[in-house]
Amino acid sequence: RTVSAGIKEKNMEKIHILTDSSSDIPQALVEQHGIEIVPIMLSHGGRTFREYYDITPAECCRLLEESDEIPSTAMATPAVFLESYNRAFERGCTHLIGVLINGSGSGTYQAACLAKGMFEEEHGEGAMVIEVFDSRTYTYIVVKAAEMREQGESFEAITSVIRSRLSRVEAYLGVYTLKYLKKSGRISGGAAFVGEALGLKPISFVYDGAVKVCDKVRGEKALAAGICKKVAARVQQPEKQTGILLYGDVPEERLAEVEKRMREEIGFKDVVRCAIGPSVLSNTGPLAIAVAYYGAPRE
Repeated sequence: RTVSAGIKEKNMEKIHILTDSSSDIPQALVEQHGIEIVPIMLSHGGRTFREYYDITPAECCRLLEESDEIPSTAMATPAVFLESYNRAFERGCTHLIGVLINGSGSGTYQAACLAKGMFEEEHGEGAMVIEVFDSRTYTYIVVKAAEMREQGESFEAITSVIRSRLSRVEAYLGVYTLKYLKKSGRISGGAAFVGEALGLKPISFVYDGAVKVCDKVRGEKALAAGICKKVAARVQQPEKQTGILLYGDVPEERLAEVEKRMREEIGFKDVVRCAIGPSVLSNTGPLAIAVAYYGAPRE
């Protein structure tokens, strides 16, 4: 009886899952799993774009290469999230899960939380259970959440897995040129000049809400090797997980080299490639590459 009651309760749940457009999830997976993408806004040359919907990563790369102006980004607003919550509620959803861009670098997570309070004021607390997560790093976990939903897992089980994996997700990011960091004002012109003259390629560690340069290597080949060496030192049980290879306008031979290292040197069970979206490319420039994975749990 207890098991039957549990199954019945689980089947009564209708769970909506959303993330923002910085998640970089390929469109095929978004459509396959019915994940809602809330767009981050970009402005450039007097025009405004909704990331994911109005501008593709390839179009953003061309824009960055051809223009001296760096696009500015704006968070999704509470009103946008409230509309999403109301649409899910009107469709009969009983639960909603949102996993959003690192709250230390964007106000999107805070906007989603404000919208939750607005929804509860309008409909009453408990009308639809809403749980919003600050990814602190990367939001690809929503694909796993959607797969669990399709397998009939409960809201409680799904959110438990999200919490566990968000406490472990990390990434290393490298850029092949300092040109765009200079254009965005993230480094000085002098530092960019010296770095380019020496062939230096910075590697940043993306961890628990922070992005910090942790190393500089010399030469393009050293960048792929350097990133993979750092990932290998921190990844936990790579043979049981899928590594995420994120990329901008990077030649296929460079991507193939990193993927080969991920499979053969690190030993990932599988590798998924995801194009870096415009909101991140605006900060890194088009010649960027990253590897995301699960490391040891953070406290």
